[in-house]
Amino acid sequence: MGTNGTFMKIGWRYIVPVWGVTLFVLVFSDEVLLNLLLIAASFLVAYLFYMPERTAAETSEGAVISPVDGTVLSVDKREEGTSVIIGKSIFDGSSAVRAPVSGEIFEKRRVHGLFIPSADRLAPRLNENGSIGWRMRGGEVVKMRIVCGLYAFGLPMLAPEGVQEAGDPAAHLTDGIVELLLPGSVKIETAPGDRVVGGFSLLAHGAS
Repeated sequence: MGTNGTFMKIGWRYIVPVWGVTLFVLVFSDEVLLNLLLIAASFLVAYLFYMPERTAAETSEGAVISPVDGTVLSVDKREEGTSVIIGKSIFDGSSAVRAPVSGEIFEKRRVHGLFIPSADRLAPRLNENGSIGWRMRGGEVVKMRIVCGLYAFGLPMLAPEGVQEAGDPAAHLTDGIVELLLPGSVKIETAPGDRVVGGFSLLAHGAS
């Protein structure tokens, strides 16, 4: 994993106002507690929109890498493919959601909704969510569904039209769940309970 990175463009609308208010208050206020709280808030907002530079542990064409920092909640074989669900909390690291594979985006959708805790059984149906589908060079399809949680800053969809490389920014999520639907032919390399790192950890291989 690289040590350098960048701030996501969508974050500047939050970073600039918060840092501006913080600097203003620091200049004119002698309230130590207030100053410390504002400094902490400023660094937290910057942290939430920072995207570290990472190189995937496996870079072969058929590799599926984790799209987000978090914990694998489930791996299920289904008729339509293999579902891998990853839980992402605000404390899990980078809030960048990355493309899990290289391929051409053939669908992208966002649905506005509520922001209730991800653990609530109604969250997948009622919360703000979005989906992106990639068609890989060999014709296989990988789909990703993102569902916001209680502490999400909405769901900015960053994936452009056209071709993406694995690890490219696809969305921003501070809290929620990410589900991948993979081709049934892939070999899964993760299990429930595993901690994964977006843009680095190998989830599966054999997709093409």
